[in-house]
Amino acid sequence: LPTGAGKSLCFQLPAVLLEGQTLVIYPLLALMGDQERRLREAGVETVIFRGEQDANTRQDCLDRLEGKNGRSAAQLIIANPEVLAGEKLLDRIARRNIAHIAIDEAHCVSEWGDSFRPAYLGLGDIIKRINAPAVTAFTATASPGVLTRVAEVLFDGRAHLVRGESDRANLVYRVRPCRSKEIALVDEVRKSCWPLVVFCASRGGCEKTALLLREALCCEDIKFYHAGLSKEEKINVETWFHTHPKAILCTTCAWGMGVDKKDVKTVIHRDVPPTAEAYIQEAGRGGRDGTVAQAILLWSDLDGRRIARLGEKERLRARELVRFAQGKRCRRLVLLEALGDPRASGQGPEGEGIACSGCDVCDGKAEVLPTEDRLVLDFTRLHPRSYSQNDMAEILYAGANAHERMRGWQYSWRVSD
Repeated sequence: LPTGAGKSLCFQLPAVLLEGQTLVIYPLLALMGDQERRLREAGVETVIFRGEQDANTRQDCLDRLEGKNGRSAAQLIIANPEVLAGEKLLDRIARRNIAHIAIDEAHCVSEWGDSFRPAYLGLGDIIKRINAPAVTAFTATASPGVLTRVAEVLFDGRAHLVRGESDRANLVYRVRPCRSKEIALVDEVRKSCWPLVVFCASRGGCEKTALLLREALCCEDIKFYHAGLSKEEKINVETWFHTHPKAILCTTCAWGMGVDKKDVKTVIHRDVPPTAEAYIQEAGRGGRDGTVAQAILLWSDLDGRRIARLGEKERLRARELVRFAQGKRCRRLVLLEALGDPRASGQGPEGEGIACSGCDVCDGKAEVLPTEDRLVLDFTRLHPRSYSQNDMAEILYAGANAHERMRGWQYSWRVSD
């Protein structure tokens, strides 16, 4: 099901109705904390197991797991793959009456399990050890290859697939070609609706982007979030952003997956994600209340060159994003093809296809050249054979800097070697 479609309800509601307990496995601490908070607000008795819990906290969680000290046993147990790899905790959970195991963001089994989180590949053994009568896995972003790998790891290749429509019709996709991502980002943030999320590839880039936007916009309602923050810092930023009606969050993928702030109006990718699935997942943070939201990708020639230098496997995974950013076809259609949605090839029920509900290509507003390139071309058309290359560069960058200073931003264009 697409992002925001209510996948969590498919295991949260049964958790309230079933006699046994439900174990839900999540990939990210931010997502675990967000779900725990929402469930408790809804009156669902919940316990969370994660790494770095001190002895007192862990014992309190075990008491809530088993319903000791006068408390009812937790209806829903939240954990990640790494904490379940511990034999003692797994043994305690296996002795409970676990009625349902749910793996959320199940594409991580393939995308992360085969690379930097091998604990995901052990989930099949954990499922067999607990031996729950029902096991389900949920994702919004999985290509046919990823679905096959998830079925192999979790279900011994015998999964029953239930598939809804992948499209988020209220997301409007746009690509901004640019030379300077800093200039383009500030321009897009200025004219976009807030709350707004900016995705960056690295922790350092995330922090620098937040500082850049604070200075350029003279605004303090801008914070950053990444996996390097302390638990207290993460909680403070999450609480601030979830309760702020006009905030900007600069973040890595540590925040994006599954976290639900319903009123995000704009999602901007400063850096290009590694796969189309990752882009769809992060762009899907916008418009979760059903209103129209913008998903904007900043794209430069350097992005294309970087992808071309990747290893074969990574390059093949990223090629859908190159098609998305540089192609002249409907952006929505390219993304749905990457997910293997049958409607993308006109093979849905009764030959049903996709009608784009909003992208710059279909709206006739797609930009082929960066704004900077267009300015250079316009200048040369107005002043043919009047200036040398160096003279023209000096005039253009001086004028661009003067324009930016008029808007209150001291960051400058420069003449490149």
